[in-house]
Order: sequence, then C-alpha cells, then structure tokens
Amino acid sequence: MNNHPTIPATEAFRLLSTNNQTAVIDVRSEGEYEKAHFENTVNIPILSDVHRHDVGLTYKTEGSEAAKALGHKLVSGEYKERMIQQWCESIKSHPQQPALIFCWRGGLRSRLAQDWVYQQGLEVIRVESGYKDLRHEALKIIENPAPFVVLSGMTGSGKTRLIHKLQRFVDLEALASHRGSAFGGHVGRSQPQQATFENKLAQSLYQIAGNFVLEDESPNIGRCHVPDLFYARMVPAPMVMIETPARVRALEIFKEYIQAPFAGGMPLQELENSFAKNVERIRNKLGGLECDNIKTMLNQSFQFDALNEDFTDAYLDWIERLLTHYYDKLYIHSLSLKSRKTLFKGSWQDCLDFLVDSQERTSLQEIDQ
Repeated sequence: MNNHPTIPATEAFRLLSTNNQTAVIDVRSEGEYEKAHFENTVNIPILSDVHRHDVGLTYKTEGSEAAKALGHKLVSGEYKERMIQQWCESIKSHPQQPALIFCWRGGLRSRLAQDWVYQQGLEVIRVESGYKDLRHEALKIIENPAPFVVLSGMTGSGKTRLIHKLQRFVDLEALASHRGSAFGGHVGRSQPQQATFENKLAQSLYQIAGNFVLEDESPNIGRCHVPDLFYARMVPAPMVMIETPARVRALEIFKEYIQAPFAGGMPLQELENSFAKNVERIRNKLGGLECDNIKTMLNQSFQFDALNEDFTDAYLDWIERLLTHYYDKLYIHSLSLKSRKTLFKGSWQDCLDFLVDSQERTSLQEIDQ
C-alpha cells in the first residue's frame, strides 16, 4: 500500500475547526456521514450504502478476500472515474492548503482514495485512524471546556440576541437547529443527529477562549441532548441573569416566532396550526381548561394581520399567558435545582454591558500575560 503523507487526528481536528481554507474529504458512505460528521467536510463516498451492504454480506458468507474483490469490482469503471474527478475538484477548489481525506478508521478506503488522487498528480493527506480518532478528539474537548458564564433569563428575554453581540460565545441552539422550547423548531430545517451535534459543539469550543458565554438550556434542545459531562459543568457555572417583564418578553417572542416568519412569506394559517399543535402537546402540563383558554385566544388573534400594530395586543395576550402559566414556572423550578453564583442581574442592556466589559477585561489580561 502507498507511503503517502498522513496527519495525526489531533492536528486534523485543529484544521477542521479553525481553517475553512482546507478541503477535507470524508469518503465514508452517505449513511455513515448522515449519522455523524464534522463541519467543514464534504462527503464523497468511495463505497455507497448499497455497496457497503453488498460487501458486508459477502464478507459474512464468503470471507474477507471475496469481500475485497467485490469492493474493487464495485468501485471501478465510470463510477471510479466520476468519484476521482469529484475528489480532485474538491481539492482544486481549496488550493491554499493541502487537502485532507479520511474514512472510518483511516484504513483501506482512505488509502485507496489517497493513492488514486496521487495518480492524478494531486496531493492529499490521510488522517490517521480516520473519523474514529477525530471523534475521540471531539469528546476530549467537550469534557474539558474553557471556563464559561451562563446567560440566564426567562423565555423571551432575548438571550440569543444578546450573546450574538459578544465577542466570545457558543450558541447551543444554533448548533442544534432548535430554539430550545416546545415551539423551538426551525421551519424547513431538520436537527442534526446526536453525534453530529456533539462534533459541532466540540469544534465551536475549540475555536473559543475562556470566559465565553452560552445560554442557559435544558439538557435536551429538541431531539439533541447536551452531552452529560458538558451539562454537568453548566449546572454550577457562574450566571448572569436578564430581568425582563412578561409583556416585553411576549413582544420579543411575537416578533421572532410570528412576525418574522409571516413577513418572510409563511401563511398565517400555517403559523396558527403550528402553534395550536404545540400548545396541545403540553396540554397535560398546562391543564385542560388553561390549554383550551390559550388555544381560543390564539385562534382569535390569528384572525388579524400580524404586521398591523393595531392588533399586536391580541397576540401578546395569549403569549404572555403561556409564559406566566407554563414557561416561567418551568424556568423557576429549573433554576432552583442549580447552585449557581450570580455575577449580575439586570435589564437586557445592562447585562450586555456587563458581559462586554467582562470579556474586554479578560482580553486585556491575556495580552498582559
């Protein structure tokens, strides 16, 4: 087999997380990639899901040599030429840095792919031990993050909007493609698989220095689960809390969850159906009577134009009721279970000023050192 260059997974992970000028090719099958992958990689499989199934079946029934022979037969002719062309195009699209390539364990698939690329006169570096060791690096980073501050505040207090004003933050909800509540799904966007979410988190953590900020979250963000060891660090982390009246929070939610999608072309009827369905999902926690009350108010509000300020109160009434009768109670209970040091409490702007000042002071200390 070839003696072409390799790179340790530790260094490959650094490039994956900090340098988007590097072409990184994952030659695992599309199913493997969908189940778990890293940001800034492109999936150009050497064996498709169907190929892998056939090779695996042959391995079980006829042995390893027969399986290898079938694999070489499947990856030949026009299929092979098209695949090599795609690899080469990806490598040429990032001429600034040497390209990387990997499979599951850095074995036969990536070795073959690397050899074929070299035969085309291009260079590509194989990641030692492949995805398996890259994943190991990701888990190490998740288990040992830099020090951070948790931004707390009841639903609708503008936590996500605030952290994006900071220099150093990790947006867990963006990584999970979910806004963290029963109404948090992004229309038209699916959530990543669990391992992919964890890999994205690790890459974000790798990029960032200490004293970063992340939002207070439940262990589950939609179907994505915050890794247990990382969440265990969130529970006692120092906290900054936004204090905002319920009506103001209701307006924040109205603008983000109703006005913005409606202005973007989503029909009011579709929005109403989505909200009504989600309210129904928490019927047992709300109580039947309260659930019916909120759904009635919700239905009445959606008879009005969501962009007409004269009708804003009709929307705010049921949103505020949902906050005070459900979300606020959940949040207060969740906070009671965590022993956190409160660094600061105040309005949205005051919390922003505090955190900006805190990060600037930390940056100056780092320069002095």
